[in-house]
Amino acid sequence: MNKNKTIQAVEVYLKKRKTRVFVGKLYRKKGDYIFEYDQKYLYAKHVIPVGEELPLTRKIHRSKKLFPSFQDRIPSSQNPAYEEYCKSSGISKEEKDPLVLLVSIGKRGPSSFIFEPFFYQKFDGKDVCEFRKWLNLTQREFASCFDLPRSSLNKIEQMDESGKEIMKRLEIFVRFPKVALEQIQKTGGILSSKKRAMVENKLKKDKFLNKDHK
Repeated sequence: MNKNKTIQAVEVYLKKRKTRVFVGKLYRKKGDYIFEYDQKYLYAKHVIPVGEELPLTRKIHRSKKLFPSFQDRIPSSQNPAYEEYCKSSGISKEEKDPLVLLVSIGKRGPSSFIFEPFFYQKFDGKDVCEFRKWLNLTQREFASCFDLPRSSLNKIEQMDESGKEIMKRLEIFVRFPKVALEQIQKTGGILSSKKRAMVENKLKKDKFLNKDHK
């Protein structure tokens, strides 16, 4: 897989106490930034706008510059901790693409909105299987470490299931090794100390995403 794969859009979710709701997408088109609310979200109860400049009275909003409500979620590069933010999110401190910055160092902030990446290239069960085998994990180990049902993982790898939410989570783990590493550090207790160290070392080196996996 190509580590530098272009992000097509940023998917926005509203995080609630026990669930999260799809809000809409931020993307670029012909030099403009466009934010489009999901139709269901617009007509749902107890929803809030992403920002003052993005009222719920219109489905589509267009701007030559990144909307302030999104820009505010990206820390200033002058912040003393900026380099550490980038390092912990697995991106270069030289990264300039606002969409990449939003889904990494700007992903979570003071508001209840969460940002997730949406990529051009299709991500499927074959990618998950390759990643699992690269980590040298069994299906049982992988499912436990990444907090998903083993039966779902088996179906995904057999291309019999493509649960949207599960696939989005798995795609983030594959494309952002630092996120996968944090997950392993939290839930890797099922692994032997030797295997866990091996997995963590691989994710730190990030060699999988620099290879051409087909």
